[in-house]
Amino acid sequence: MTRVLPVLMGLALVCTVLGPLRSDLPSWAWSWWLLAAVVALRVGPRTPLPVWTHRMGPAVAALLLACLIDAALCLWHGGDWDILRQDGKVLLALPVAWAVWGAVAVHGARGGAGGVASPAALREALGWAIGLQMGVAAAVAICWPRAWLPATPIPWATAVAMGMAVLAPMVAAPTHQGPDSRAWRFGLGLAVLAGVVAVVLSRSRAAWVILPWLGVLGVVFARQRISAAVAVAAVAVAGLGTGLWYDSLQPVQVERGMRLLDLVHELAQLGQPDAATSLGSRIVLWEAAWSSLWSHPWTGIGVSERIALVQQVLPPEQLPDVAPLVHVHHQFLNQAVDHGLPGLLASLLCAAAPFALAWRAAPGVMRWQCLGVGTVHVVGLMFNANMTHGTYAVNYALTLMAILWIQASTDTGQSPDA
Repeated sequence: MTRVLPVLMGLALVCTVLGPLRSDLPSWAWSWWLLAAVVALRVGPRTPLPVWTHRMGPAVAALLLACLIDAALCLWHGGDWDILRQDGKVLLALPVAWAVWGAVAVHGARGGAGGVASPAALREALGWAIGLQMGVAAAVAICWPRAWLPATPIPWATAVAMGMAVLAPMVAAPTHQGPDSRAWRFGLGLAVLAGVVAVVLSRSRAAWVILPWLGVLGVVFARQRISAAVAVAAVAVAGLGTGLWYDSLQPVQVERGMRLLDLVHELAQLGQPDAATSLGSRIVLWEAAWSSLWSHPWTGIGVSERIALVQQVLPPEQLPDVAPLVHVHHQFLNQAVDHGLPGLLASLLCAAAPFALAWRAAPGVMRWQCLGVGTVHVVGLMFNANMTHGTYAVNYALTLMAILWIQASTDTGQSPDA
């Protein structure tokens, strides 16, 4: 069994790297990690990791409660179980991380008995996998139009942004908190830049929250924060100016260039929401969802009735790019419509998991990784029903697993008793 574990982990890492190419590859990665966890539980004696499991406790409790709420309301409505499947993947991410790490820590301490990788090797493999995934995502965004992305643009781009949120603190942190090797930091930095290219070219504006987040990290970890803040502000102004200038050169259409100029025009028309625009359609849907919530606050109306509501508010012939998605473009409100206030609570609990990890993390890289993933996740949920996409849910789960593995490896290196 010990020889099977590294094979399963290798397959999972390969699928993680290639995830941006196809919408089903992240699910394959998740399947291999699950099998690796099952094998890891049978490998042999475990080593207790009280500090690590203590960190996971609040996050596991939040995710478990979210799944229980969703299960109860799915039974009540007898409807679609998709949201429970996605929540379940995120819930299992933390026990899977614990199981695989236990096997790696035990056998790595014995000199890699049975071919199981050492903790440092797993940490490096994760860094390479996520970094190469950023390169693959950049290639996809450069070569394929936005409409041809393997998954719908916002979940695809936000999943990439969460990978950037894991890597960026390792690049920006002081030497004693991050990788010691300059070459390793340089490679991770290139991966983050590749992720920036992918997210920007996706033209998914919700995922762009990672760009100011990178600026925040640059200031937080800088030796001279005032100078760093000025530099970040200058880069931000230059980037926005360049984007608006580029958009102004494009023909007038529904979506032009980087969609920045369209956003400015839509914001100027907020007083008169129009379903013929991206932001206008969202406002119309959000208003309908809000009214539906308070008409059925305790159990919601279920998935089938929500689909009918969306098609009534936005007939497919009126806005063909939005109506067929049959959700309200807001995960929290989508859950509220389906399952009422309990569903809204479940969605909030699922979003709280990385912040719960950050709360129990020591100051440094892990805390900023958790906060970054949590921020990207929450913003993504506010502009799309992301957790209904398997690609997004799997990448959310994988980033939480990676954070725990990377930090546990650091703890092991610094303090064998951790």
